[in-house]
Amino acid sequence: MPRPWLSLSFPLLALLSLASSAQVPIQPEPLHTTLLVALYADPDYLSLIKLLQRAKLIPTLNKLNGSTFFAPTNDAISRYPPWQAALEDDARDNIQANLRQELFYHLLNYTLPALPAEQLPQEHETLLYPHLPIEPPTHEPPPNPPWMPVPGGTLGGDSQRLRVSFREDNVWAGVDAAGEGGVQVVKDPVGTANGLLLGVGGVLEMPPDLAKAVSQHSSLSYFSKILTPEISTFLNSTSELTLFVPVDSAWEALPPYERLYLESTFAADDLTRIVDMHAVTQKHVRWSDSFTGSTSLTTIDGTQLEVSADDGQITVSSSKVVHRDVYAANGVVHTVSSLLIPPGALRLTPEKYLLVLNCTSFISMLHSVNLTGLVNDTEAQYTILAPRDDVISLFGDGELPPHGSEELKRMLQYHFIPGRWTPKKLRDGMLLETALEEPGLDGGRQVLGTEVSENLKKGDDKRTVRFGGAGVIGDPVEINNTLIYFVSRPLVPPADALQTALPTLELSSFLAAIFSTNLAETLKTTPRTTLLMPPNSAFKRLGMLVSAHLLAATSKADLENVIQHHALTGVEYAAALQNGSQRTFGTLEGSDVHVDRRAANGTVVLSASGGWAQMQAALRPRDLLTQTGVIHEVSDIMIPRSVELTVGKLVKAAKGSTMTTMLVKAGFDWILNGTAPPDGSTWADQGLSGVGWTLLCPTDDAFKQINLTALYADEEYLREIVGQHLIPVQVPLKPTSMDALDMLNNNRPLVLDDSATYTTLRSADAVYGDVTFRALDGEEGMVVGVSGARGVNGQRDRARVLSWGRATTGGGTGGVVQVDRLLTPYYPPWYREYGAPIAVGGGGVVLICLFFLGVRAVWRRDTTEATYEPIGGDPAAVEEAKLVKPESAAPTSTAESVKSFLAGGFGGIAAVLVGHPFDLTKTRLQTAAPGTYTGAIDVVRKAVARDGATGLYRGVVPPLLGVTPIFALSFWAYDMSKALILAATPNRTNKELSISEMATAGFLSAIPTTLVTAPVERAKVLLQIQGQGQGGPQYNGVFDVVKHLYKEGGLRSVFRGSAATVARDGPGSAAYFAAYEVTKKLLTPAGASPSDLNLGAVIVAGGTAGVAMWSIAIPPDVLKSRIQSAPTGTYSGFFDCARKTIAVDGVGALWRGLGPAMARAFPANAATFVGTKDGRRLLPFLASTISSPSAIPLSSSPTFTTIARYTSTFETWSTYHGCEEVAFQDIPRDMRLDVRSVFNVNGLLPKEWLDERSAVGIALNDLMPAGFMQFLKTAGKASPDLFSSKVPASDCKELLSDLQSVFLAWTRLKKMKHSSRKWSEADYVANVYTAIRSTAVQQCDYRAQCSVSLSQPLSCHKVSSNAVCILNSKTACPDVAIFIPSRLVLDLSHRARSLYKVLKAHRAVAHSGSVGGESSFRFQSTPCTKLPDTPGFEFVSVICEDKKPMHDMDGAYRQNRLATTSSVRQLHALHIQAPVFGVVWMHSKVRAHVDWWTVKPGDEYPVTRQMIRSAPYPGPGNTARRGTIQFHDWSLDRPQDILQVYLFMRNLDRWTVGRFNDLVHEGIAQLAIDVRNGDKFTPWKRKGDMACLVSTNERDSDATFSAAVSPASSPPKRKSARRANR
Repeated sequence: MPRPWLSLSFPLLALLSLASSAQVPIQPEPLHTTLLVALYADPDYLSLIKLLQRAKLIPTLNKLNGSTFFAPTNDAISRYPPWQAALEDDARDNIQANLRQELFYHLLNYTLPALPAEQLPQEHETLLYPHLPIEPPTHEPPPNPPWMPVPGGTLGGDSQRLRVSFREDNVWAGVDAAGEGGVQVVKDPVGTANGLLLGVGGVLEMPPDLAKAVSQHSSLSYFSKILTPEISTFLNSTSELTLFVPVDSAWEALPPYERLYLESTFAADDLTRIVDMHAVTQKHVRWSDSFTGSTSLTTIDGTQLEVSADDGQITVSSSKVVHRDVYAANGVVHTVSSLLIPPGALRLTPEKYLLVLNCTSFISMLHSVNLTGLVNDTEAQYTILAPRDDVISLFGDGELPPHGSEELKRMLQYHFIPGRWTPKKLRDGMLLETALEEPGLDGGRQVLGTEVSENLKKGDDKRTVRFGGAGVIGDPVEINNTLIYFVSRPLVPPADALQTALPTLELSSFLAAIFSTNLAETLKTTPRTTLLMPPNSAFKRLGMLVSAHLLAATSKADLENVIQHHALTGVEYAAALQNGSQRTFGTLEGSDVHVDRRAANGTVVLSASGGWAQMQAALRPRDLLTQTGVIHEVSDIMIPRSVELTVGKLVKAAKGSTMTTMLVKAGFDWILNGTAPPDGSTWADQGLSGVGWTLLCPTDDAFKQINLTALYADEEYLREIVGQHLIPVQVPLKPTSMDALDMLNNNRPLVLDDSATYTTLRSADAVYGDVTFRALDGEEGMVVGVSGARGVNGQRDRARVLSWGRATTGGGTGGVVQVDRLLTPYYPPWYREYGAPIAVGGGGVVLICLFFLGVRAVWRRDTTEATYEPIGGDPAAVEEAKLVKPESAAPTSTAESVKSFLAGGFGGIAAVLVGHPFDLTKTRLQTAAPGTYTGAIDVVRKAVARDGATGLYRGVVPPLLGVTPIFALSFWAYDMSKALILAATPNRTNKELSISEMATAGFLSAIPTTLVTAPVERAKVLLQIQGQGQGGPQYNGVFDVVKHLYKEGGLRSVFRGSAATVARDGPGSAAYFAAYEVTKKLLTPAGASPSDLNLGAVIVAGGTAGVAMWSIAIPPDVLKSRIQSAPTGTYSGFFDCARKTIAVDGVGALWRGLGPAMARAFPANAATFVGTKDGRRLLPFLASTISSPSAIPLSSSPTFTTIARYTSTFETWSTYHGCEEVAFQDIPRDMRLDVRSVFNVNGLLPKEWLDERSAVGIALNDLMPAGFMQFLKTAGKASPDLFSSKVPASDCKELLSDLQSVFLAWTRLKKMKHSSRKWSEADYVANVYTAIRSTAVQQCDYRAQCSVSLSQPLSCHKVSSNAVCILNSKTACPDVAIFIPSRLVLDLSHRARSLYKVLKAHRAVAHSGSVGGESSFRFQSTPCTKLPDTPGFEFVSVICEDKKPMHDMDGAYRQNRLATTSSVRQLHALHIQAPVFGVVWMHSKVRAHVDWWTVKPGDEYPVTRQMIRSAPYPGPGNTARRGTIQFHDWSLDRPQDILQVYLFMRNLDRWTVGRFNDLVHEGIAQLAIDVRNGDKFTPWKRKGDMACLVSTNERDSDATFSAAVSPASSPPKRKSARRANR
């Protein structure tokens, strides 16, 4: 309720004298009452009086003169435990100093003139002068009363202040600056003579010390949170302290990591300094009312605070004071809106952040080696690779260098990279300089390798970074100038070079060579070196004899020179070698290594200072860092010029001491030393040199059965034997391409290709002096023998090649080839020597006769009679046969075309017979290396000396075979071109063509002719140049050439040089025909016709035409010959060949062979026209005189590829084999479980691999190649069913190994897909398909290109004649077939009473076919055409087909069904009820199908009851497509699909050795039971030949099979169809 006295003023009361010193209360007079009397008068103050007495303040109250006493009532004191305790017991405190100070806080030294009337508080000074507390009890004598307040204390002589406010209609004392809180005045004021008494309902608590005052303030919670005990002690123990404390929002302006640091236990020093910068100590506490105008205060830290007061707002150094005058026992607190820290005054170093970020162990190690400067410099920019404490804790004692050691210092410096390297700046393979200064780098900085991989997810730009093989955990932290990566393990600086290379097993041979010398310490300690280390395989490619020589104890000096030649004097990282400009680098050996950078493919090729010509090694940049530099890998060993490898040294390494003796005794010791032969010797007279010889060196063991005494005695025979083993230097048949590295051949003394033939020293005097190298069939290795020699079983005159070595003398030509036996000279019997030419001649006569028979048949067919088809043939063809052409009808345009065709063939044969020797001479001049021949006469002389007169016709077969179509096409095309020109100019007045029109017709005639000319010329050139006795592939004939070319590069290789052929024949033919026509006109007399020219004139015209042609065709002919004879990749095209030819041999090289070409032109081309002219006259005569054959010959059987290529032929084949394509749901119920188990790939991969945060995921991320985890995650996201947590641990290791291969195949496929290069199917097979299949198929027999027998057509009585040739095809050759391992079916055939032997001996089986024939049980028990070595069963469960260039996906599927049908037919014949799986691969797409046999009712299928069904696989879980015939395509460039294909093939592998094997055993057992019960075994394989017999009854339109089990005889002859008019 309102109190009217609150607004009154109270007069000052007179002081009352003290009545007594005994402190006995005296009742004052009403008008002269004192404070003490008033207290005694009111029973509400009894407790307070006792406390005053206990504090000995009674005299003090009596002494006061004008004061205000806020007196707590009894009730208030009872609620304040400290005072209540003081009332009850005073024994613990005999001085009551604290109680006395608390009572002083209730007293003002003046009487309030008026009580407040508003909430804004009044500030008053109390009688409390705070002092540091005195701990009771004390033995010091108490001060003498009256105890009055003594100025001074912790507030610098100022008394503590008290706020009084009015709110809620009451007066409150002890409130805060906002007038809140405090205790209420509960009694009416009592005026006394010496003051005013106000009764309050609570005890006024003294302001606490500064630390507690801060903690109690609501806006200073963060400051209170970060206070350390030391700072709290400082705040509580320091007097006269004015503290400016930032509010909570001010601290939020700091970066998060700075706040995190301040909250840590490591920020004590910085927090102390922050407090010092906000604290001021002066003689007096600076209350807010002391700030007037501008004031400058100096903090404890020494910084200046500028304080200004304006319009009631106080600002401290641009920061506003939020709360003023927060009272404390030893000072005052003002809260400010921001931190009062000068810029740059507080440095938060990287060390402080690292401490906060759980890297205390890392910091501790830095302190132990005095490297704190790296983490305390805030100006320098560093990237720090810091391992957290949990990472370091994984390393036990001894795994890290000890604290304080130099080794630890090196390791820690390796974790600091100058500069701020954010992930965006990093690139894969980048080398970054670290703070580690290596003595081995002459004080240079050691570098650190980085690995960066992009995230495969779209839209995710995060990059995975690794430093020195250690992964990065989490995101990097950017702090000022410092970037911190948290690595998964401490980084170890590079060790010495040998220790670094030691874990790499591929480098073990080179390391062993180093340790066998005295160079180990040198290579470890020599500063700034780059080691080029070859792998183990390089020693093999170097040649085992060279390796054996270098590793021999007596050759240590050579070995040391070779090793030092691989040490570059300088540190050359991969980037410098690949992209730098320097091309020559010095080595420790003293010589240089030359670098050639191939811009086309990025290959870096190193050339040694010595060795042999074009000795090169491909650089494989590894950037293996060492203490002294870096290590790279090179593909091959480089020989310096200081190492000389002679034939003698290599013979010693080949253990050929006996051969050395033979060479010396035969007078060839100069070859061993690589010197010139003695002057005046036979060898010197022949112009031989001491270098460039290759010696076939038999080992000493090869002479055990030879009488050396007798051999040494016969000097002439000894020289013949030695000469048989000496191969003189020979320029390679095909020049080595500088764009292709073929170290395997380059390091051999000879090109040891299959069928490579070389002349020997004996070749000049003997027909059988050459030696030929052959590859062994079915095994690795090669043999060498005398060319053309015939020994016992082919073994007598051949020796196995054991090893080889190439000499360095003479530019590295020649060397030693170690063989296991001696090659003796061969002397053939007469019938072997002359039999072959006689046979060739006779065969040629037969071929010519056959040719003219064909000419007659074609001539009569096209000019005088209609085309007749055999009776019973195709109905459409039968209808065409009814169109009879009268005999008297004029020849059609087709007939004239055929005449031109055949007449040109006659001319071509004549041209080849006459001109081939000239052509051979021309080709050899064009392709031989400079200096091989002195001219055309030299070519002829050497060819005749080597091969006789027949040598001039080497390579004549291809043009003889192709001459008819070539010249026939040429003249036909010429005639057709002339007709085309006439048709294009219908309004012309003169039907004769002009010279330019004739030239145009000639040019156009060359275009279709190239289709035949190009492959014929390619084969001819290769056969012609091999006769020069040079190395390279050697061919046995034209078909062998074509086979090798097709195998090498398909049709593209066969037709190589087509553009050059057109460039030669186009202009050449234009000149050819134009010159011919012009010359004929000039030679034709006036009024005569050119067709009436005599033979001489025709020869002149033809010869002139040839000269005209070769005068302009010789340059493109030179380029054509070089392109067609060069190895693959030598030239990129016609113009590239021209450029390189001119650059190497000059422009004159384009005119090589001009002389022989001109010499050839006149006679050969004259013969061409004579032959053509006479051929036209001869054809009618041949057509009328050669009798027609009575039998209609059957067409040759097409291959299985041809059958599959065309839908019509395949439908014919499949109809007669009972094949049917059905839907997937038609698979029989008893097979569905097997099929489902094979195609089910769900849950076969561990799900734990997808979690990168798990231990397994982290390990995989560290161990697996970059991108592997993303590969798995992509597959898991697309096909989560592939992964399961129930995969057995035993499978995980195998799966992990396999998936690395699958991932590698997928990586190669992606590169192929994104490459601009055009990749063939063979490239996909080699790089992708084989990697997947061979990885998945581990238990079964995996056979590539396995020839399979096609099945016999099902028994029927009628077959169309057109189907005979299709059904006669016997074999198929799938790309891959998967068999049950032979070990699993041995029990069916090897035991004495095995089922195989029981069935084979049973009458029902034995009588089913001929013994030993194609229908025998042994032949029927395997699907392969080649029988196993041991009789027994073979079973195929899977057939894989890779798409061929001529196929589409459907064609490949049809071809695959040919092979799977054979396998199913075998299973049916053997009563095995099991499916066979087919897999088709095409351009990274994969399809699958399931084939099986079934039996249908005879009524539905009148021909046969047996059916072979094929169901395409429609895809996993695709029930909608299972009722249709649709394929599911796996795309191997999708991670989930390539994993599904791998798991599918893996399932096939396991199913084959499991369930399929069981079904096979059950079926064979059932077959044995059925045979015993009387069933007959039916052979299934295709056997014999089918004969299609034409019925004499024209109504019978079908043919019949020959049912013979053994091969059928020739079909009966048929009567020819007669002319209709007869």
